[in-house]
Amino acid sequence: MIQRIRRILRRWIVMDTKNIVIASAWLTLRGALYSVGIGAVLILGAEFSFDKKIDLDEGLIEWLQFTILLGGAVTLALRSSPKGRWLRYLVVFGLFVLAMEEIDWAQPYLGYTPLSVLAKNNAYGEMALHNAFGMEKYLRMVLLLGVMAGGAALLTNVGFLRGLEGLIAYVRKLFLLPGALFAGGVLVLVAGRIIHPGDYFSFDEFGELSIYAGAVLFILSRPIEGLKRAW
Repeated sequence: MIQRIRRILRRWIVMDTKNIVIASAWLTLRGALYSVGIGAVLILGAEFSFDKKIDLDEGLIEWLQFTILLGGAVTLALRSSPKGRWLRYLVVFGLFVLAMEEIDWAQPYLGYTPLSVLAKNNAYGEMALHNAFGMEKYLRMVLLLGVMAGGAALLTNVGFLRGLEGLIAYVRKLFLLPGALFAGGVLVLVAGRIIHPGDYFSFDEFGELSIYAGAVLFILSRPIEGLKRAW
């Protein structure tokens, strides 16, 4: 009896390719639930930090962001595959710069200052590349929309190449959790501006943490190789 129930659950909930419509609907629902769940936890953390007046500037959250970014850069740099080596090094460099900026390492020790245009389009008026995008400023919206459009284009490409079955397999294996982390982070950014308009720093920090985690996790999942394997 138990085995029969498991087979039914596997067929209709885990979803084999015979139930492709239900499988895609269930996967979409899972992604939405994960995103909302992650966003809710982060919003609670950000609200707690806001209420308790916890200083997050160069605090625990920024050090967690630094750890995620630097850990992703080091892990990616240590990969020995010759395929896509220069692109990989470019991504490593970008992650390293973001990691150093999160703890304000680059500015005081190297005299590093990005272009002044970044400060004009910055949530806090800082001369830091990683904060050069407020939700109220066009640059961050362009970046977020660009990443979303890139993700949508990638999934569309998988769908064209591998069909709906391949798309479901790709999303389930490589895209579900990173996408949920990214979406949850965006939810926190938006929530901060709704709950505490004009004073949403803690929400931005928690949102950035989740967005960075999703981006790094997706990069390390070898998405291009997964595209070739998707079926």
